[in-house]
Amino acid sequence: MKKTIDLSGKWLYCTDCEEKGEQLGYQTPGFKVNDWNTMEIPVNWYLTDLKDYFGTVWFRTEFDAPGDTEGRDVWLKFHAVDYYADVWLNGEYLGWHEGYFTPFEFNIADKLLSKGNVLVVKNGSPQDPTEYVPDYGAAGKSNPLSPDYRGHWARDLTLVKGHHLDAMHRPGSMTKFRGEGNSGGIWQKVELIVCEKVRIVKTKIYNQIVAEDGSAIVSVDLVIDNNGKTRVDTEIDLVISPANFKADERYENKKKLQLQPGRNDVKLIRTIEKPQLWNTWDHGKPNLYNANIELKDIESSVVRFGIKEFTHDPVSGHFALNGNRIFIRGMRYLSSLWISEMNEERYRKDLEMMLDLNINSIRIGSHVELDEFYSLCDEMGFVVWQVFPLHYCYSDSDDLIERCVPMMKEMVEMLYNHASIGAWSVFKEPKIYNLPNRPNNYGRLCQLMIEAAKTVDPIRWMHSGDYEEGVMNITIGQCYPWDTEIKKMDITPIIVEFGCGTFVGKESMLKVLPESELWPPNWDQWEYYNCFYNITFNVAGLKIGGSLEEFIDNAQEYQARCIKEQIEYCRQIKYVPVGSMYLYYWSEPWPNIGASGLVDYFRVPFKSYESFKQVYTPVLACFEWDKDPYIIGKQKLYKPGATLAGNFWLINDRLECLNEVDYIWAVREKGSDKDIAVDSFKTCIERDGAKVVNELNWQIPDDFANGEYAICMTVKDKDGKLLSYNDFEFEVVR
Repeated sequence: MKKTIDLSGKWLYCTDCEEKGEQLGYQTPGFKVNDWNTMEIPVNWYLTDLKDYFGTVWFRTEFDAPGDTEGRDVWLKFHAVDYYADVWLNGEYLGWHEGYFTPFEFNIADKLLSKGNVLVVKNGSPQDPTEYVPDYGAAGKSNPLSPDYRGHWARDLTLVKGHHLDAMHRPGSMTKFRGEGNSGGIWQKVELIVCEKVRIVKTKIYNQIVAEDGSAIVSVDLVIDNNGKTRVDTEIDLVISPANFKADERYENKKKLQLQPGRNDVKLIRTIEKPQLWNTWDHGKPNLYNANIELKDIESSVVRFGIKEFTHDPVSGHFALNGNRIFIRGMRYLSSLWISEMNEERYRKDLEMMLDLNINSIRIGSHVELDEFYSLCDEMGFVVWQVFPLHYCYSDSDDLIERCVPMMKEMVEMLYNHASIGAWSVFKEPKIYNLPNRPNNYGRLCQLMIEAAKTVDPIRWMHSGDYEEGVMNITIGQCYPWDTEIKKMDITPIIVEFGCGTFVGKESMLKVLPESELWPPNWDQWEYYNCFYNITFNVAGLKIGGSLEEFIDNAQEYQARCIKEQIEYCRQIKYVPVGSMYLYYWSEPWPNIGASGLVDYFRVPFKSYESFKQVYTPVLACFEWDKDPYIIGKQKLYKPGATLAGNFWLINDRLECLNEVDYIWAVREKGSDKDIAVDSFKTCIERDGAKVVNELNWQIPDDFANGEYAICMTVKDKDGKLLSYNDFEFEVVR
């Protein structure tokens, strides 16, 4: 049977700034490596002493041949190398690979020595040859930044690395240095796989729910390679059984096979009469099955999958899960710029916090996480929208398209069996290109990539790129000015980014910059670490204040208000048109000072964390402020004697109606539990609905003291269980 040997550990390495390593014989077994250093593999080399190195690094390790290889194949598998890899074994060149996230392998059975095999990898991770062009625009207005730290855009990116190459919230973003923070390295494990000449190369599990009777057809497509010279007669056995739920279910399909030399395509079909469907955690249970596949006396494997239908309505722009429309309370996620530092434990902590915040969907754009992430989403019930690693200012050349299209297919094949995958995108923002002669990525590259991806996955929705097909962002206070009137925006059904910028706390700042550069601000250093001066002061209109602590407090308060109010408004217009929304985004992917998420790189929450939690609940009570214009993030100021007017809303994302719920509102001084005014009423709401359930016209007493107050709203079901708590803050000023 198949055996796997992990080659992780300390490898020797040497940089090659002048690209002379091959000429000097670095790839030969006898080369003297006395002055080479060691590096623990796998790792993104930014996390090592190399730090932000661009160029070529040679890696070298030795291993003995595994036992019991006679008459068998031995595959050398790299799970991911960023970005180019040339590979030699015992001085013999094996081949080359491009791409930072896709696995590749070589059959080395006839190249192995019993002892002292020398494996050499020439790992190239260069700086993209693009030119970073100044584009100051409004960024030059009232701007203390040096020219190199003002607005810059890439001319034509060519390395397919998405957010790991060029995007917001990375080292030097929007400056001349925006390509820094290199993620190069052998960043996933390297393995030897000892197996028979016959092996299963690919397993793809397609399933379809039959509308007439609710049964599910499970189709297991296998690619089996016979690397021998003769036909192999064998037997294959498929057994489908519950993976994470208890049931007396077992579905089997056994058949005889004649495997000819070369590639063999095998299809196994099994109908499940009453399938247990995979749902998001809030729509049911994320039920999973195991497909146990055994090639008799050759190989066995277990593939976990779920049965579901996740569909996108092209007319409404809304999503449905297993026939039920689902409102997406989503989050955009990038765990780290250097994903080798992630593992199952760290992913689980992030996802458990997201469950605490009632998130039901995660958008990965534009990069690929470790497989452990997708497996946890399968298990925990998050639907994932996966975006290919293309972002912003890419070339639309024939050469780039030729390289991207195969990678797109590989990404879809690699993640296809994960139950959590609900939709794909091929480009994060194909039209964000602020320089003249913008390439036609949307019309050229995106269309060819969709065509290629559909050959692998004809079922899931394929989305071309943001700002198309009913998709937009409404990040008021970051991409849109702070005084934008949200009710006058032309909002689309799918909001892939909403939110607002802020700054991390002082303790986290001091892990990034010395205090002497934090106050008074060293503006160039602040900008390198994602201050976004133009956005912060010219767009969001934040005041610098008299101290660092005051500024951080103002920024975090402002972000909390903006995020909360964007959510409340978008949920009030649920399905007219908004059907999904994704916060930009969960955490900072590197140790910086300017932020857009709810927690920083060190997972320290901002003030927005708790307010976000209040308004992302499946059942939400909220107050619609009766003001025109309605400005997101503004403090609500009233004089004594004025009338505070507006509507009470109740939003229900659940699949059951809420009957006879108690809706209680009270006016309290901020931070107090003493009611100044209080009232309640009973109401009901249909499943998956949103409506105004009452209105408020409350006159503020003439003797009201100056201060901060709140309308506190509580909704409880007929058994007294709390369904929602929310508040609307306002200030009384004489």
